[in-house]
Amino acid sequence: MNEREELLLRQAISLADEASDRGNRPFGAVIASSEGAVIGEGRNEVAESGVVTAHAELVAIDAATVAGRTGGMVGATIYASGEPCPMCSAAAVWAGIGRIVFAAAEPEFAAVIGGYPRFGLRCAEVVGSSDADVVVSGPHLGGEALAPFRRYRESSAGRA
Repeated sequence: MNEREELLLRQAISLADEASDRGNRPFGAVIASSEGAVIGEGRNEVAESGVVTAHAELVAIDAATVAGRTGGMVGATIYASGEPCPMCSAAAVWAGIGRIVFAAAEPEFAAVIGGYPRFGLRCAEVVGSSDADVVVSGPHLGGEALAPFRRYRESSAGRA
């Protein structure tokens, strides 16, 4: 990862902290076009919206779509604070995203915050089962990647 990519991944981590501050599980995502321009971002909104599919990655994809950037997602990169779940991994493929970069791996953040339900399928497995050419890269940023999850666990939202 280069310096720009680290910045975008840290932006996703910052969105994860915002999600946690609003009572949601700590996930954030940023989509950058193939030219590097941010075309969508999102944070987990499940708890505040009551919509079970309001995961950070889907919120970011929806934001890019609403902004009329659907074609701009082809070849784009999505930067996620945590490894995308099977639903979000599949959505990235369907959106034409060419690369998925994540900070914290699912087994690592699940060990910190728990989770139910959990899936045995990892992001790379979901993507690999498609016929799309999508690169999956992660985990990245070490302990920094797990910081939002630790803060969430220590907050009242994480204890609820």
